[in-house]
Amino acid sequence: MADFYLLGNSTYSQMFGCVIQTETKTVVIDGGSFGDTNQLADFLREKANSHVDAWFFTHPHHDHIGSFYGIRRSSPDITVDNIYHCFPSTESLKQYGARNDDEKRMWEDIDEWSLSYNVHKLSPKERFSFDDVSIQVLRVFNPNMLNNFVNNSSAVYRIENANKSFLILGDLGVEGGYEVMESCPLELLIADYTQMAHHGQGGVDRKFYEYIKLKRCIWASPDWLWNNDTGNGFDTARFQTVKTRKWAEELGVTEHFIEKDGTQKIEF
Repeated sequence: MADFYLLGNSTYSQMFGCVIQTETKTVVIDGGSFGDTNQLADFLREKANSHVDAWFFTHPHHDHIGSFYGIRRSSPDITVDNIYHCFPSTESLKQYGARNDDEKRMWEDIDEWSLSYNVHKLSPKERFSFDDVSIQVLRVFNPNMLNNFVNNSSAVYRIENANKSFLILGDLGVEGGYEVMESCPLELLIADYTQMAHHGQGGVDRKFYEYIKLKRCIWASPDWLWNNDTGNGFDTARFQTVKTRKWAEELGVTEHFIEKDGTQKIEF
């Protein structure tokens, strides 16, 4: 048996982070924004004795790597054995994906990770085992996919044991979704739980969710994003979350695990 924790956000911002605990191991995927640093650090102190065996990242946007950046600076008591990612180079991130100076500083920090941690650059089809749980790499960064560059650099992971399976999509966009459909066997994409791409809006398209036979949804969505409401009422902002919710409903999904509802545990 193992536990999958979807982390709730500790600020009003969108973020994605999850923690997997097996019988003896703790694995983090992404972790959240810089504002979620204290939440994640406290969780790891309470649940994992301040130790992470493996930290996997999907892509280097601040709302996915920010809490790790914060822990590096403010929580020296938390130890990390191994880091796994397939990020673009810092130079290409700045060239094609720069959004603000804070994020640039986080990207520059990535180059220093190997000085403090054992960093493993991922390759497709790699599989890692943590007690009875395996994490398989289904997709890594494609340097030729320049549209929606950083989101489409997202690694895709399949997490499973004998009981349940999870598909982690990061912030994968439409183009990345089609690449996954073309390159991965369908049986590896069908999962009991799917993390909805790009916080459930503006990620992969409906064809992708139809193809993988969507069953249960994991949403990295705060309340305002879940309702597409930034102050003017339900579904009045520019985000596509409500549209994606409709897709899920039409595909027969009835179970949802949503960031806005706080940290949630799925036993598997």
